[in-house]
Amino acid sequence: MAAKQSEMRSNSNHYRNHPQINKGLKFVIFPTNTKILWWDFLMILVVFYYAFSIPYHFGIGGGYAVITNMRFFIFQLCLDGLFIIDSILVFFRAYRDVDGRIIFYHRSIARNYIKSGWFFINFLASIPTLLISYIQYPNQEYLLEGLHSNGVRFFFFLGLFKMFRFIGMKRRIRHLLDTSEFASGLWVKVNITTAKMMEFVVLILLLTHWLGCIWGFIAFVEVGSWDEESMLSTPNWMGNWQNITTIPGGLYALGWENHTGRYWLCMFWASQTITSIGYGDISPVTTAEYAVANFLMLCAGIFWAYVIGSLVEIVANANKLNRDCITRMDDASQMVCDFAAQKLPEKMTGSTAGVKASKRVRLFLANERDHCTKN
Repeated sequence: MAAKQSEMRSNSNHYRNHPQINKGLKFVIFPTNTKILWWDFLMILVVFYYAFSIPYHFGIGGGYAVITNMRFFIFQLCLDGLFIIDSILVFFRAYRDVDGRIIFYHRSIARNYIKSGWFFINFLASIPTLLISYIQYPNQEYLLEGLHSNGVRFFFFLGLFKMFRFIGMKRRIRHLLDTSEFASGLWVKVNITTAKMMEFVVLILLLTHWLGCIWGFIAFVEVGSWDEESMLSTPNWMGNWQNITTIPGGLYALGWENHTGRYWLCMFWASQTITSIGYGDISPVTTAEYAVANFLMLCAGIFWAYVIGSLVEIVANANKLNRDCITRMDDASQMVCDFAAQKLPEKMTGSTAGVKASKRVRLFLANERDHCTKN
């Protein structure tokens, strides 16, 4: 990895030392550029944030938390701006071809970017859907009336394209580890077993979050609103659960402002579904809810089997060192017993009068070592 980083730096410096092409390299960003590596790290954090926040606002909150909190709204707009900048920067980023050569011509970079398909995904992900929706409904009426507008719903769904950026994160993380000395240095110090365990924990949390948000969104689709009266009067799983379990001081999931309680309710269903516990206190009501619930449970079952199998493999590999140590200790104990049961000549062990069997083993090994060294 260090050799690869050194090679990339020498190549970039080699190109820059040629005055004929130096002019064309003025706006080229090479892979080892320190600033672009920090930018990649920032974008990884932004994409991970969107992987959690978009499903939440899409399936649980309905945009309530964004619209009613101006600071949070501005924060979201800033993140959308980062997506736009990142999509433009790709046109100036040199890359390696299949033969390992650095391609730094602007036309080649643009052609590769467009052919890869990521240009169109990034373009759709960069559309400031939140700002467009807010311009059409510049107050909280957006929550109660705007979502019933086909135009606003279109931009609302268009925001899901930001989730596709999550697909390219593995490639971006690998590039960061290959080119950043700081990131590669940290990675070398991390225990592989610990890193794998952390990866599965994040994966489980992420999938549970997605399933919970999808399950909450189904109730929203059935009703068309998070309004309390509409949720109770229209058949859906959430309104049915609330009618059955409502007690003073208990969790209340209905209403636009109760998105936090609604989220924990949906996460509760997703957690018991993935882990196959299934308390049965939350059940579908309509045909669409039953269909979606069957699909989500099948997906959760497959995922859980994969997780269990992978975790067993990780734990088994982690315990391999302990097993090897125990095996060696058993072999040493057996050797001690063999020495105690046999009377070996002094030329092999030295003088052993009154010496314990364990010490006789050490004497034997020491004499053998000295004998081999002399020879």
